[in-house]
Amino acid sequence: MRRLLAVVSVLLLAGGGVRAEPAGLLALYRDLQTAQVNGFPPYEISGSGQSAMVSGSILYGDRARLALTLDEANFYLRIDDRGDGEGATPFVTEVAVWFDAEGFPLLGLSERGLKSAVPFAGRVRFYSRQSGRWNLVTETVLPPLDQDLCRTEPQEVDENTAAWEGLGRVVILLPRRGTDLAAWCVGSSPLAGSGMLLAWDRTQGRFRKAGALNGPPPWPDAPARL
Repeated sequence: MRRLLAVVSVLLLAGGGVRAEPAGLLALYRDLQTAQVNGFPPYEISGSGQSAMVSGSILYGDRARLALTLDEANFYLRIDDRGDGEGATPFVTEVAVWFDAEGFPLLGLSERGLKSAVPFAGRVRFYSRQSGRWNLVTETVLPPLDQDLCRTEPQEVDENTAAWEGLGRVVILLPRRGTDLAAWCVGSSPLAGSGMLLAWDRTQGRFRKAGALNGPPPWPDAPARL
């Protein structure tokens, strides 16, 4: 089971001891946002549930048209930054949380740019708090995809990159329900339109390649529905 209810506790190392604290989606998002001041999305989410609101676009400023999809029960959120007017390039941010076999959170952050509702570039990062502090663990939990799937040069993602910086030819869609990832080649990749399923292995705390995805890709890119 990927996402436990918010009442589940996560072990945190504090002052040399171990204590349990609630692990709600927004609490984890805000905690990482505070810890990772450079590169993590600046969007501020106020409130919760159906009354939640999002603000703080550095891409397009205060006039940005923002839409928030928040599913706290399934530890998933999506922010659609549609820009500040006609001709702006939309930017999608997805966040989802998995829990490993010991109950520690793994937070996934997927970002991508859209043209005519089709992704042209993306980036994914994974952060773990197993050590008691947030650490970037993308290369540990995710198999390499650039060369194997898309025949593009390997991309090393710096956790300090933000917005349009460092986007590559692999787009990873985070699940609103379920545990697995969908990786798609986009843009100028020689294999644009091909995809791969990445299955979550909770025991190992990582994703593994689980075969090709049958096309076509699920575009237009729109918020998932329950």
